[in-house]
Amino acid sequence: MKRNDDMFRIPIIEVILSMISSWWAVVLFNSPNLFNRIPDTYEFFGNIAEEYHWGMLFMTAAIVKIMGIVLRSRWMRKLGLFLSALVYSFIAAAYFLGTGWFSVGFGTFSAISIMALWGIREVEIRNG
Repeated sequence: MKRNDDMFRIPIIEVILSMISSWWAVVLFNSPNLFNRIPDTYEFFGNIAEEYHWGMLFMTAAIVKIMGIVLRSRWMRKLGLFLSALVYSFIAAAYFLGTGWFSVGFGTFSAISIMALWGIREVEIRNG
């Protein structure tokens, strides 16, 4: 089978991270008191901004990644992945500050952040 050099591979990491970011945005837009209900974990976020503002950040990260995929723009995809790495690092830090090293949230969001950073590398290798 002949390989077509113009073929675009669907970046599954970016698609999944866009879905996760979109989900976080929806949750934050619809839970204006989330940070108050679980203060040990989310006090860190509440001190920086309200839920709505964090939701806008998550939605922006998702939209930038999605637009980068649709437009096949490497710099947009990298920017979206960087934004995701940043916000998921913040979530991991919040779980660490609220519950310590040994929590599902800290491990999960640290791994998601690393996956976003790995995705930046993949943009150049797979679709560069």
